[in-house]
Amino acid sequence: MRISGFASGLDIDAMVKELMKAQRAPLDKLSQQRTVVEWQQEQYRDINIKMVDFRNNKLFSYGMSDQISAKQVNVTGNTNAVSAAAVSGATTGSMTIEVTKLASAASLTSGPGTGPVDTNLSLSALKAAGAVNYDSADQSITINGNKITFDENTDTLASLVKKINSNSGANVNAFLDSTTGKMSITSKTTGAASTVAVSGDVLGRFNLTVSKAGADAEVKINGIETTRSSNTFTENGVAITLNAVSGGAATTLNVTGNTDKTLETIKSFIADYNSLLDTVNGKLNEQRYLKYQPLTDEQRTGMSDDEIKLWESKAKSGLLYNDSTLSQAISSMRLSSITDVVIDGKNVNLTSLGITTGDYTSRGKLVIQDENKLRAAIEADPDKVMKFFAQQTKETDSVKKASPTNPDNGLFNRLSNNIMAALDGMYQKAGTSKLSTDANAAFSPTSLLGSQLRDIDTRMSNLTDRLTDIENNYYKQFTAMETAMNRYNAQASSLFGASQ
Repeated sequence: MRISGFASGLDIDAMVKELMKAQRAPLDKLSQQRTVVEWQQEQYRDINIKMVDFRNNKLFSYGMSDQISAKQVNVTGNTNAVSAAAVSGATTGSMTIEVTKLASAASLTSGPGTGPVDTNLSLSALKAAGAVNYDSADQSITINGNKITFDENTDTLASLVKKINSNSGANVNAFLDSTTGKMSITSKTTGAASTVAVSGDVLGRFNLTVSKAGADAEVKINGIETTRSSNTFTENGVAITLNAVSGGAATTLNVTGNTDKTLETIKSFIADYNSLLDTVNGKLNEQRYLKYQPLTDEQRTGMSDDEIKLWESKAKSGLLYNDSTLSQAISSMRLSSITDVVIDGKNVNLTSLGITTGDYTSRGKLVIQDENKLRAAIEADPDKVMKFFAQQTKETDSVKKASPTNPDNGLFNRLSNNIMAALDGMYQKAGTSKLSTDANAAFSPTSLLGSQLRDIDTRMSNLTDRLTDIENNYYKQFTAMETAMNRYNAQASSLFGASQ
């Protein structure tokens, strides 16, 4: 805190501030450079997030066989006995199912009931009334080897049944009818191997004496008699559910390609691919306004919020104009999409599927030029269409394997490799994450831009120290002037007093 200007009557602080303006210009310029680098990192991260999402989420999902090679099951014949749905790896063709016997679960059921019972009374109260009986020293019940404990003062029959049903090891469903006092305990799994073994006095009064063993389902699949432990099972990629005994009337399951779903998957892929291209091309071709630099704190004080927002939108524009990393990514993506894929010794390309890259104004976007042609290709050979997009190369050489023109690699895998290369490039240049879609993820300090920021910070720190020395020197000079003027004034006063 300085007090100056008493002798001269000058505003020393204002004068020093004006003198320092020119001295601070290099520091302001460094601060602006730092802001530009930070903006570049943020813009790289925005693109990085979209690329990671496209590669790790969208491409991965589209590459699943139940998406790009979707199947459907048509059920005919005895539709009441069997229901079915295609799952991953479903094989085109048909099979017949005839149900002789449904699978059932082992169970224990009450013989004569105890009569009405209040399931909301505590077990100790029920014991006192003679509705249940157990040794208070052992407040537990064991089902299928799993011990389930209870508290006679806080637990009721209702809460005990809930504990039984929620015990995963016991693997049973218990039901108590409060009107008749009858109980049943049934295994959650079906088949001959299912069991229900109960020990413990607390349920003794419910007379769990009616025992029923579990049984396997008996079916005939394509004329072959076989058994299954459950009424739900999978065969040849078809999830089959047995609902009733066939009674001699077989059910036919016919697995065919789901053209509509495959077409929908391809359309969704194209939309996401084009959206990514739009984002990257938008940054590559964004106009740069060199006259608009980041605002200094002093410049901001004289502007409104709207003026600041408009200015910064211009200052942020074009920071990734013609960026080499992004340009290479776009080039590789376009090359991947126009290069043939070799499937069973034959070349297949997008054009043969009715898809093109559009004219030059679309900047490489994919366009379904002939949807009928694409639909016909899917219906004629769905496996070929699936392989064009999702086929994986057997190439072992890492460079050839990742090439955008690898003829054995499907389009999805080519694009995945392209984007991984772009993510590597952005990581090295801007320090962005190759896996995260977090908009607040930290940047790696070892990147090129990270190194630039460290260099700028060092220069700013050194320059700030130098400016502090210059400012202090100005004040010293003005203080010396004030001191000299004080002496002069003192001498003048002395001489004037002597002359009087």
